[in-house]
Amino acid sequence: MANLRLEGALTFFYYNDLEEASDFYREVMGFERVMDLDWVKIYRIKDGAHLGLVNAEKGSHKPSPIKPVRLQLMVEDAQSWLDHLKGKGLKIDRDELHVGEELKIKAFTVKDPEGYSVEICEFITPYGL
Repeated sequence: MANLRLEGALTFFYYNDLEEASDFYREVMGFERVMDLDWVKIYRIKDGAHLGLVNAEKGSHKPSPIKPVRLQLMVEDAQSWLDHLKGKGLKIDRDELHVGEELKIKAFTVKDPEGYSVEICEFITPYGL
């Protein structure tokens, strides 16, 4: 029988200014950089979950002004994240946490330096259901 066990996930975002994006995810978001080449930086979000930042000139895809992708970070305390990111001077999509009615969540969204949405989400019930 084949071994189909997954070891993790790595998502790639593409940037015109790789250094600015790298600074954001390392210094503002606090992600650990685990790979650093001139054209790609990979950050560990949590064990098994990684985000790759790729230079526009060398990647297999090119950045687009439209970003139909959202990175959702599932956290224990969304209010602490909101306070932290406000303290870093980031523009937040709202002044207070959104508390969902259909989905039982507390959440807010910020944009990274090139416009990718990063949603900070605390599930009140498992997966918000």
